[in-house]
Amino acid sequence: MKGIGRLTAVAVLLATIGVSPATALAETIMLARGDDTFGQGWLFLDASGQCRIATPRHVLETTDGLLTAPDLLDSFGRLHPTEAPVAAADDALDLAFLTVRGAIAKAGCSRDRVRLTPLQPIIDSIKQATLEITTPTERQSLAVAFRALSRDAGGGRIIALSTVDPNATFQKGMSGGTVMHNGRPIAMLFEVDTDQAIGVALRYDVIAAELQRLGAGPSQVRPAAAATRAYKNLVLLNGRIAHKDTSIGSFLSGASPLHLAPLKGRISLILDMNGLADITGVRMSGKGLAGMGALIVEVDNGGGFVPGALCELAEDTVCSMSPRRASSLRLSLKGAQDALYTIETLEIIKD
Repeated sequence: MKGIGRLTAVAVLLATIGVSPATALAETIMLARGDDTFGQGWLFLDASGQCRIATPRHVLETTDGLLTAPDLLDSFGRLHPTEAPVAAADDALDLAFLTVRGAIAKAGCSRDRVRLTPLQPIIDSIKQATLEITTPTERQSLAVAFRALSRDAGGGRIIALSTVDPNATFQKGMSGGTVMHNGRPIAMLFEVDTDQAIGVALRYDVIAAELQRLGAGPSQVRPAAAATRAYKNLVLLNGRIAHKDTSIGSFLSGASPLHLAPLKGRISLILDMNGLADITGVRMSGKGLAGMGALIVEVDNGGGFVPGALCELAEDTVCSMSPRRASSLRLSLKGAQDALYTIETLEIIKD
């Protein structure tokens, strides 16, 4: 079932059990799709220990049906890349998975693991649960009640929900929020019918089964461009992705340029090196760079960032400095508030 078909089926289900449709951490994280559009997902570790995100497939889909890899927005407003978007094998399910890269994957990933353990006994005993959602500015919890389960070959994969407080209504941007009970994820919200005041959610034991069907996870082989790149990860500390359906992850994979706009006149990026390296500069090329401010390069070899170089921006900017040994770089673009930078290549110049 998809779209209206799913909601119609749920409405019929509610009617058959005598409920009127009209009445009817581990953590939830934000996914930034560019140009201030967001979705939500659930951060967890898979069976192989990889940091993953489960999210409704429509959160990742472009208008032509392709899957994107949006960035993970952490609680400090930083953007971290994801990769390898993959849809559930069952096309009838609005479900997809991402793999998280970089520091979040190593140190900040959830301890939660989605489980195959049947949830039916727990669901049968639940009178009230909590829908955990997040926005770019805050986390929210809504008390929800289970109104019905679908009766299908999957044993009731879909749950219909309503809010306990009639003044706390479901909103379209809540897709990807997770229903929790006693600290355990029960179901993921993937559709909202605001007219009927119904949320539709997919059980996490079903999500776990779909993940298992996909196998051990994505290959760790990187594209050729990534294999030769001197840095292994890129984090956006300040600024925003200016074009929808582009991301740090798509830039790192070579699928799109990096479209950046400043916040308060500044963009800041962290480039993590593949270990310590002797570097002599940074090269940045693209569009909208010439005459639009300065590139500030700072270096860190484990003791904190220190000044490296300051260069005027050009369409092909080569910012050189005396040899420095570094494990990471901080790059800042300082210019007009209305600047729009399209970065096509970003390279570290090594000694």
